[in-house]
Amino acid sequence: MAESDGGEFAQKHSQSSMANKNSTLRCTFSAPSHSATLLQGLSVLRAQGQLLDVVLAVKEEHFKVHKAVLAACSDYFRAMFTGGMRESNQDTIELKGLSARGLKHIIDFAYSAEVTLDLDCIQDVLGAAVFLQMVPVVELCEEFLKSAMSVETCLHIGQMATTFSLSSLKESVDAFTFRHFLQIADEEDFLHIPMERLVFFLQSNKLKNCNEIDLFHAAIRWLQYDESRRAQASSVLCHVRFSLMRSSELVDSVQTVGIMVEDVLCRQYLLEAFNYQILPFRQHEMQSSRTLIRSDVISLIAFGGTPYTDNDRTVSTKAYYLPDAVSRQFKELTEMETGCSHACVAVLDNFVYVVGGQHLQYRSGEGAVDACFRYDPHLNQWLRIQSMQEARIQFQLNVLQGLIYATGGRNRSGSLSSVECYCPKKNEWSCVEPLKRRIWGHAGTSCGEKLYISGGYGVSLEDKKTLHCYDPTSDQWDFKSPMNEPRVLHAMISAR
Repeated sequence: MAESDGGEFAQKHSQSSMANKNSTLRCTFSAPSHSATLLQGLSVLRAQGQLLDVVLAVKEEHFKVHKAVLAACSDYFRAMFTGGMRESNQDTIELKGLSARGLKHIIDFAYSAEVTLDLDCIQDVLGAAVFLQMVPVVELCEEFLKSAMSVETCLHIGQMATTFSLSSLKESVDAFTFRHFLQIADEEDFLHIPMERLVFFLQSNKLKNCNEIDLFHAAIRWLQYDESRRAQASSVLCHVRFSLMRSSELVDSVQTVGIMVEDVLCRQYLLEAFNYQILPFRQHEMQSSRTLIRSDVISLIAFGGTPYTDNDRTVSTKAYYLPDAVSRQFKELTEMETGCSHACVAVLDNFVYVVGGQHLQYRSGEGAVDACFRYDPHLNQWLRIQSMQEARIQFQLNVLQGLIYATGGRNRSGSLSSVECYCPKKNEWSCVEPLKRRIWGHAGTSCGEKLYISGGYGVSLEDKKTLHCYDPTSDQWDFKSPMNEPRVLHAMISAR
């Protein structure tokens, strides 16, 4: 007994000593394979028919399962089995609102964390997953459908996205359709889309690589598929931008379609397009949703200019554009009627005005010209507009309240104080109150309802500090607080 008591004492003393010395040592261990082992074990129990406690019935098919397994991964079954519903005490539960094939895939997933999908079963599986609130399966179905997106499947996938309110999938479908609309429009499924979906795409600026005449043909194909749609023609075709078509397309391909002359509103759309094209100087007054360019990006455009090196002083006629912010290379956009450098550029109603400058390269204002051009990005066309009353280089061109102002600059006569105002509706330049000083190489911008001009080469050093302010209401220039430092050949903008 003595030896036994001594042994027990030694063992207890040793354990107590270890606990005291390592009182802060505590670790949690996990077995990474346990989850998979558990699922595998549950699957084996199901396969062997052991511990099964409920039968799910869909029409004539029955599935024996474990309540705990389904309740653990489905909010629908958790509520059914734990929320006091009468089904919680039933041995057999009949389910409606889903297919047997869909339910089988859901049960298989619950026991394996895997689901096998194809285009034949996807609607059944997705419908069951949404109905039974199996979020992981819904997400896997969405992932599969996004990977299966094609010209042939896109519209059908879009219907599923709408039916099951899957916003992420719908966004993917829309983005794909915007990129491949004309190809999709040749598919049989296109003829069966609801009018609301067709209008959604036709009115969008996100359609890629689509000419308006091709969109028109797609819309007509949809309208002619079902005679009852004829009454909806104007509601569909009002989203086709006829004004952006070529005149030959309007004559040869649009007005030859019966509905375009028989329907009152469609006939109005056609007349509107003809007027837009034959009255270019009145296009500012005709701007509408049907004259907007189909683009959701803003592009950078560079006009003219010169390398101005000892070996190369040619003046460029080219205009280049950077398609979007992520592009790394400018692309040729158009060619001007004549090359220019030192010109000024302004944008009004998305028309680009290239004004003045010089067509030959001189060191002073001797080569200044009064020529003015308007570039129409809607039709990719140039229009020579009324020339300024004075030739100008190194001046300022600014937009204020729908008018364009050319201020100062210089020409072969020297520096200028004159200010001209261009009215797009009249295609006319008129003189307004001149600047109080002759200046060139100055900066200018509109801010609020007034025009501001700063610095530039004048007569004295103080002229390079001046800030002029023009009020179009009173047609008067006033001096504002001068800049702290003299500036020439600088820039100025207004910003919020």
